[in-house]
Amino acid sequence: MLVCTLLTGCSLPTKQWSGEQKAHVWTAMIAAAKAPDYSATDPRKRWVVVENNVDVNATLSRIVVRRKLARSLQLPRQNEQKDTRDWLFVIKLLPEQSPTVTFDVPETQLVPARSLDEADRYFSQVDELLQPEL
Repeated sequence: MLVCTLLTGCSLPTKQWSGEQKAHVWTAMIAAAKAPDYSATDPRKRWVVVENNVDVNATLSRIVVRRKLARSLQLPRQNEQKDTRDWLFVIKLLPEQSPTVTFDVPETQLVPARSLDEADRYFSQVDELLQPEL
C-alpha cells in the first residue's frame, strides 16, 4: 500500500472547465451531487443509491456528500454477489479564474482506484449537464 501511495502521490482528482462560467459549473456540481447517475453499460459499475445526503456550502464553494450504494451483481458462471459501499467525499470549486473542481475522499480508502472511478463518474456527469447532447 505504501508503494501505491508513493506512486499516486497526494494529488486529488481535479477537473477544469475552460470557457464555462463559474455559476454554471457550480449549478451542475450541485445537480450531479444531488441526483447521481449510476446507470452504466458495465454491470460492475451499476449501483442503486440507497441514501444520498448532500451538504452544499456556497460560501466555501464546497459540497460534502455522504452516500450509501448497493447492488446485486450476477455475472456469467458466477454466484450472485451482493455489495454495499459507503462514500464520504468533498467536492470543491477552487477560486481560480477558470472553473476548477477538486474531488477529495477524506477517509482512507483501501482501494484508491475506487475513489478515482467515483471522481471520473462525478466529473462525467457534470460534463453531461454542462454540455448536453442534442
